[in-house]
Amino acid sequence: MMCKGKFVFTVFASFLILTAFASVSAAKTIYVPDDYVKIQWAVDNASDGDTIIVRDGIYDESITVNKQLTIKSEKGPANCIVNGRGDVFTLEADGIRIEGFTITGGSDGMFINSNNNSIFNNNISNNWEGIFLWCSNNNSISNNIISNRCGIYLGYSNENIIRKNEFINDGLLVEYSYGNIVEDNTVNGKPLVYLEGKSDEFIDNAGQVILVKCKNITVMNSELTNTDVGIELLQSDNCLISNNNISSNNRYGIFFYNSNNNSISNNNISSNNDDGIHLYYSNNNGISENNISSNDDGIDLSYSNNNSISENIISNNDDGISLGDSSNNCILNNNISNNFYGIYIYFGGNNNIISNNIISNNYDGIWLEGNNNSISENIISNNDDGIHLYYSNNNSISNNIVSSNNDDGISIWYSNNNSISNNNISSNNWHGIRLLYSNNNIIYLNNFINNTDQAYSYASTNIWNSTGKITYTYKGKTYTNYMGNYWDDYTGSDADEDGIGDTPYSIDSDKDNYPLIEQFENYFVETPTPTPSQIFDTGRPENPYPSISGKFIGTIKANTKIIATKLYTYACAGTGGHTEHALICNSSWCAYAEWKGYKEDWMNISFNRTVVLMPHETYNITIVTGSYPQIHHISSLKTENGWINCTEFADANGNKYNDWIPAIMLWS
Repeated sequence: MMCKGKFVFTVFASFLILTAFASVSAAKTIYVPDDYVKIQWAVDNASDGDTIIVRDGIYDESITVNKQLTIKSEKGPANCIVNGRGDVFTLEADGIRIEGFTITGGSDGMFINSNNNSIFNNNISNNWEGIFLWCSNNNSISNNIISNRCGIYLGYSNENIIRKNEFINDGLLVEYSYGNIVEDNTVNGKPLVYLEGKSDEFIDNAGQVILVKCKNITVMNSELTNTDVGIELLQSDNCLISNNNISSNNRYGIFFYNSNNNSISNNNISSNNDDGIHLYYSNNNGISENNISSNDDGIDLSYSNNNSISENIISNNDDGISLGDSSNNCILNNNISNNFYGIYIYFGGNNNIISNNIISNNYDGIWLEGNNNSISENIISNNDDGIHLYYSNNNSISNNIVSSNNDDGISIWYSNNNSISNNNISSNNWHGIRLLYSNNNIIYLNNFINNTDQAYSYASTNIWNSTGKITYTYKGKTYTNYMGNYWDDYTGSDADEDGIGDTPYSIDSDKDNYPLIEQFENYFVETPTPTPSQIFDTGRPENPYPSISGKFIGTIKANTKIIATKLYTYACAGTGGHTEHALICNSSWCAYAEWKGYKEDWMNISFNRTVVLMPHETYNITIVTGSYPQIHHISSLKTENGWINCTEFADANGNKYNDWIPAIMLWS
């Protein structure tokens, strides 16, 4: 039995060897145009294992290769040109080799939907994508010159080798692709940097950067220009992108997918054909102090939450900032001008828009289509509508200057239960505020001054005064009453001199029953006086050193009710340690405080609203410090009235810590 088995194996092996020799002997070489005028005809008449050699010439055709073939030019790419339509080469079989062609004129120079192919020594130019790999693995692409809208696109394609290619005016776009080796390539003469699964590296003066599953990478001082995407992060966290020029790319300046806790700061991001910055399913990132201009959208967030967008200059884009299906983001202290929309939010909730200058945008300053957002402390002028709410409920619009817009100051359509208070709404060319099919909005303590039509209400019933009585001081006397709005064209009297008009102000079918005689700033509304137990105090650390200015991101959870209007910073001895600005937020509100310089009580900064921390609720806090504040070197600090925790402290040199907490006090 053993010999029989062995004999059978030997016979079978001999059969395989003979078959292999037969196959080798059957392989042939076909010449184009000698044997066939067209390359496709040669492919159609070839068999697996054949070689097709193409002599110099221009071949106007698109070629589909569905056999294991070698197709190469006789003398190289200089004079052997395939000028296609659609996809110039389509590779459908495994194990194909394409070598030595100029490949031009198509949508894709080469579309690969197979494995183990070799693309070598080609000039691939003037196509849409140079090489498009889709669900294709273990291919080798090397020593090619690639000049197209997108050099190489990798989609769901793994473990390919891309080596020693020269990219011109484009680069590499990677989506859902892992395990690829990309090395020794250049983009416009600079290195194409591709890192996968690496950490703690510094990249300087690159031509394009792609990070896949990386952590703690720093990209600085690079010209990320004239490629497909300047810098792309896929599942990469805690990276720093700073002081780069990211411009004139064929698609995005910066693209994040599923990438969290990264920082984008102090970059020039301009003239990219798609968005300047696009975040997709990416959370807790910081975008600050960038100059973002002349892109499609300046910043576009999709399905991305808890990001901070602050102190950027955003101009001449389509939308300045666009948020789609994104929540709990903070848009703070940006200059947003000369875009189509200044800020465009659709299906977004619990976002905070605070202290921005939103000026001279071609359409609306803010378009909001979402619920539970907060718009406060902004200057919104010279847009079409200043603020437009559309199918948006339970939002807060407060303490804004809304002036000199070409249409309405505030326009509310099909939107209910919003709060509009403490805004200066003036000199708008149509209505100060317009409501269409919108009900139960609370509109009070606003100034309506010099608008062409102060207010318009159609098919809407709203509340034009506070819903509860307010204690206030007016001309030295204290009163308690409901409070409406100031209308500069109100002609009613105030017989009892309590600052509230005696007759209502008419607004179509609605009315303000408690119109203010003077602007709301002249009414001093009382706030509760906190007790000592309502102070949140970290105290001074035993050893505050090392100390340096930086950005602290963390959380606070109080064990008692805290009421505060100020933030005090403990400074290191002999220094000017202080807080530049601070932000405290929960899901429904934000409070912001900003330093006014070294004058008067400079170690205290005041919030734009009273901060009320309820027991056992978690609040997000961001503190940007200057000079040398005292630091608690601990990740979580227990105080008398609760806990403060460090998520990250990024110092002025770019170093990051998870155990640095500024010494502060919240008090009134």
